[in-house]
Amino acid sequence: MDILRLFFAGKRKYATIAALLLIAFFAIRRIRAVPKTIELPLKKTSIVRTVYGLGTVQAEREYQLKIGIAANVSKLYVREGDHVRRGDKLVEFDQVPVMRSPISGVVSAVSFEEGEAVFPQNRVLKVIDLTKRYITVSLDEKAAVLVKQNQPVRIAFEGLPGQTFAGIVTSVYPSEGQFLVKVNSKELPPEILPGMSADLAIEAGVKEGVFVAPIRAVQERKVTILRNGKRLRIPVQLGLTQGENVEIVSTDLAEGDVLRYQ
Repeated sequence: MDILRLFFAGKRKYATIAALLLIAFFAIRRIRAVPKTIELPLKKTSIVRTVYGLGTVQAEREYQLKIGIAANVSKLYVREGDHVRRGDKLVEFDQVPVMRSPISGVVSAVSFEEGEAVFPQNRVLKVIDLTKRYITVSLDEKAAVLVKQNQPVRIAFEGLPGQTFAGIVTSVYPSEGQFLVKVNSKELPPEILPGMSADLAIEAGVKEGVFVAPIRAVQERKVTILRNGKRLRIPVQLGLTQGENVEIVSTDLAEGDVLRYQ
């Protein structure tokens, strides 16, 4: 009996130790899970005014072959996807001399087969120069008025995650009811082709003398500040955004207030 009593007493001891260790483990996890409180003194600073848009890659130069009379295709020298140089043969008709490419590039479309009839102004084929590309983006009026020539642009592509490329605004112009912005970049990699979409962030000037806070510091359009030892909840309006930061506007904020957030 004494042996059994000692045996069960030992089991209870180890069970108690295991339970205490388990409680300590979850307590430590809970402590680590609590976000760290950050205190940030507010001061007037500047924020970049950024205009965002979804643009489309365009080819700077392309050639569409059309003829002015009805004719039959006698011979095709190229197929879609072929690379051609300036002066290479493209197509021959029964009533038209051999047509040659005026540019170097890639044949992106061939609309007719040998023996088929082509009527005036029908597109026979298309050649695109892939070495010179630009991006256009359509903006609404409020955004378009902020954009000017020579403003820097950050460019990103869904197919190239984690990479950004530098560009510059070359022109802003209206076109058939749209307000278009043209962006050039010397950094576009060769795998970026005309027709692909591009995420654009246009740096449309700098706004000076504003309060800026991390977006996560704003909860229900209010921020928590410490002032003279007191904790206050201040309603704010949101202005410009820059990455993970946002402009906060309120007549109740002052330099020296300490922003408190997790």
